[in-house]
Formats: sequence, C-alpha cells, structure tokens
Amino acid sequence: MTERTGSMATEDVVLKEVAPLRVAELTATAASYGPEDIGVAIRPLYRELYRRLAAAGVTPAGGPAIAYYEDPPRPSDEVIVHAGIPVTARPGSGYGFAVVDLPAIRPAATIIHRGPMDDVRQSLWNLAGWIDDHGYRPVGDHREVYLDYDPDHPGRGVTELQVGVSLP
Repeated sequence: MTERTGSMATEDVVLKEVAPLRVAELTATAASYGPEDIGVAIRPLYRELYRRLAAAGVTPAGGPAIAYYEDPPRPSDEVIVHAGIPVTARPGSGYGFAVVDLPAIRPAATIIHRGPMDDVRQSLWNLAGWIDDHGYRPVGDHREVYLDYDPDHPGRGVTELQVGVSLP
C-alpha cells in the first residue's frame, strides 16, 4: 500500500514488512538526535567496523549498511547509535564487534530520503505526519537503510527510513 505524503511527490510512504536481519555492529553515543550529532558519531563507526570485519575474517553478506538508534538507560538528550553491516556470522561479541539479529518490523512505515543525511529531518517529519494522519502510532525507534551512499558525494545519497507502526 502506497500513500502520497502530499508535501513532496518524490516521497511516497510505503507500509510493508521488513524481514529480520543479522548485522555486525559497533555503537557510540551521540549528543542528540540532531543529524549534525548523529553524523559525527556514526561516520567513524562504519570505517572502523569494516576494518574489524576484515581483521576478524568476516565477510559482509551483501546488502546495504543499516543504522538504528535507542535511548540511553538514563533520560538525556543523548542517543545510542548503532552502525551495522549485514553478515552471516554467528551472533555474539567475540569478534571485536557485536553480531546481533535485528527483528522483523511488521508492519513498517517507510519513506525514501534522497540527499545528504544532514537534511533528513524533513523526510522524518513527513513520515511521522503520515503515521499520525493514518491513525498509526510509532513502535520503537526508526532504522535507516543506506541504499546508495557515497561519502565523497553525500548529496547523492538514497536512504530508506523505517518506523514500526501499530494501530492504537
């Protein structure tokens, strides 16, 4: 099912099932959910994660990188940032990075963000507005799937934003 957000013809919200996914990941704490703070925290994680994957002899399974976020144990403006790469390695933490299974999201409201992640707020607002307008409520934190990312040309980026939803 696809619905127009009304604000941007290029941004369609799609309600779909997201399959479970096993990822190797590293985490860091960002000062806030602001793109400027997330970017500073997450960019070095991917470089380091690829280095550690190679050192551990773990080959990425293919597919785009993924990020997800969670609130810290104590209330604050900070956010825990998870940078993941799909793998087939066994779950655990003995690699120098964690291997975790991300659960399926059934259903997820998704939207494609085009452009640099520094400009992601508008896409997130469009997605949140669609969720609210259609009588859903968000479940958990959102995920970002980096469908096309070139660190030398972030303006060309294509990212799927995913939010689990349920009816009240």
